[in-house]
Amino acid sequence: MTDTQASPRRNTEATLSAREIPNIRDKPSVLGPEWCGIFEMPVTFEAAHFEQAMSNLLKNPNINSTVILRADVLKNYRYTYTEGSDEPFLDKYIAEDPEAISIGSDNPEEPIRSRYLDDIEIKSVPISKAFRPKVEMVRRIIPRNPSKDYVINQTCLMMEDSEDSILIVYTPHISKPEETPFYLPPVRSIGLLYSHGNLSIHYLPFGSLEELRTMKPIERPIRIAYRLMSTAQRHSDGVVKGYEKRVNHDLIVSKVAFQDRYISLKQKYAKALVDDWRENTDPRKHVFEDIAIAAFLIEFWSKIYPDKELFEFRDLGCGNGLLVYLLTMEGYTGVGIDARARKSWKMYPPEVQSKLKEQVIIPSVLLRPHPAARAHYFSDNGRVFRVPVDKKLPDDLGLTEKHQLVELFTAGDLLSSPQVNAAEFPKNTFIIGNHSDELTTWIPLLGYPFMVIPCCSHNLNGEKVRYPAIKSIAQANSVTSYTSTSRYATLVDHVEYIATIFGWQVEREMLRIPSTRNAALIGYRPNNFLPKSIYEIIAMEGGADRWVENTLSLMKRPPRNH
Repeated sequence: MTDTQASPRRNTEATLSAREIPNIRDKPSVLGPEWCGIFEMPVTFEAAHFEQAMSNLLKNPNINSTVILRADVLKNYRYTYTEGSDEPFLDKYIAEDPEAISIGSDNPEEPIRSRYLDDIEIKSVPISKAFRPKVEMVRRIIPRNPSKDYVINQTCLMMEDSEDSILIVYTPHISKPEETPFYLPPVRSIGLLYSHGNLSIHYLPFGSLEELRTMKPIERPIRIAYRLMSTAQRHSDGVVKGYEKRVNHDLIVSKVAFQDRYISLKQKYAKALVDDWRENTDPRKHVFEDIAIAAFLIEFWSKIYPDKELFEFRDLGCGNGLLVYLLTMEGYTGVGIDARARKSWKMYPPEVQSKLKEQVIIPSVLLRPHPAARAHYFSDNGRVFRVPVDKKLPDDLGLTEKHQLVELFTAGDLLSSPQVNAAEFPKNTFIIGNHSDELTTWIPLLGYPFMVIPCCSHNLNGEKVRYPAIKSIAQANSVTSYTSTSRYATLVDHVEYIATIFGWQVEREMLRIPSTRNAALIGYRPNNFLPKSIYEIIAMEGGADRWVENTLSLMKRPPRNH
């Protein structure tokens, strides 16, 4: 139920806080002689608040533990009672095929660990008080690393009595303490009770009550009890205060589909990538983040493309190339492009290395003639670009520090240069912008279906900027929009705005990745507005005349660490 792998400092903090809560281990448990009470504390919320909060925790055990990924519900019985009658009305749901709600591993070296997954029967527990069931559920707990932590089934009961008490009971489907996954306390059952303004937690042990009563506060089962009760209290207080989630996940791709794909990819690729990391960055962050993005893309593409052969991808600003590697190895066709090659590129197999291109992106709209002039068969717009050269001025020319050496490039030169990519891709291209910095605002304007994950705020000149808040777009996507006016929040809203006026129907997803910059903007269908041309949008954005100069300068700078 909770992540028990805490640092010594965090354990000490939890112990000190736990000492402030009355310890009831020396008293008989109100749940019966088989139970051991652990903690009890007065609370200000009511039974209805506790019930609402715990209903959410029943569906989302990952709130209690970072070790847990999710829970799949195998059985769910809900009961209601008419006034004056103890006979319940049963609203029953049973998964059609519980065996289908499972995960597998494609890596024989890291098999999925599980216990008793065929046991999907509701488990009863001894309760002395006159509680009647409100919810009886069997859920399958999926840990984040199922090759390390066990997948198990667990019975969850929500019960009530005539005195407005609410009891939650968790019972893992195991037979002895040695089989307990590390993310659970080694007991038969856990009981969380709200009664008469008090919240308490109780354990039903496998062995004797004396073993629990003599445990020190620092020991794992006691720490877990404190954390479980603290989470229940915090979320119940949140219900009282009317807390609502700031963002909603899983609006485009379901959580189950994404997480199962993520686990599969992690089992196949994570260890080798982390062990052979070539960059001066944290491999675990970058590897797991890109695996999560690849999992999302694969599941999203499976919804909009009947066959992976029907499209190609272009990863603009591909950085270390990891996302290109993952997608290529999963059978997708595409290319990654970045202004500077990375050391990582050489660790990939030849078929992936050949898909990584060291080029700068200069959108063709800056190099080609206006469509009205193309009837005259001009291939470029004739512009000349002056790019500063960082070289010492020759002494014999009589120049001063006020003078600047420049290189001259014509539009024709750039269109024919192998170091330049004008973003003229096949029509069936899907563009990825994964924290692509200066390219972020350009990606929706290139004319291809896209997913962009904004990162640093730049304008169409490639220069840093802070955009003003755009309330109209935020209101239209209230379930996923930010409430702040931070630089990142306004960047996300602005990219969505220019994509919308360009003609895209934009969907926003808050990705489940280890990054605070996790908003993904996706456009693959036209909207119902009369779109503005790219020339109009460039003018509205203050022009893009300095893009070429700033972009070519990127090739001379060291790469960023993302």
